[in-house]
Amino acid sequence: MKKFTVMVLAALFLFSAAALLYAQDKAKDEVIAIATEVVKGQNFKLEEVNIVYDEGGKLWNEKVGYLAGEDQSPNHGILRKGFLKNYKIVFFDFKEPLPDIWVFIDKDSNEVLEVYREAR
Repeated sequence: MKKFTVMVLAALFLFSAAALLYAQDKAKDEVIAIATEVVKGQNFKLEEVNIVYDEGGKLWNEKVGYLAGEDQSPNHGILRKGFLKNYKIVFFDFKEPLPDIWVFIDKDSNEVLEVYREAR
């Protein structure tokens, strides 16, 4: 009986973990879709672009990390509404000569907070 209970609990755990991963992937896909519509709305063609969901803002932090010595503000002046830790980032890595684009989306409401277009 103990083995059966352990097996049932293990199966429930695996099912729960799989369901959580599916929900996270679906949420990422939704955020990417929102960001894609915003970028398309700015008349960019998304034919030669790599679209990346920036997990935890790692790419963004690398991008602006070099500014840390010059600019002490947490968002380096990019977000008009001020620094919010509560956002998701989608990065549009365009092939030359188009500028790359970063779309910042509120984690709770999925509202687009800012679209940052790099200078070339």
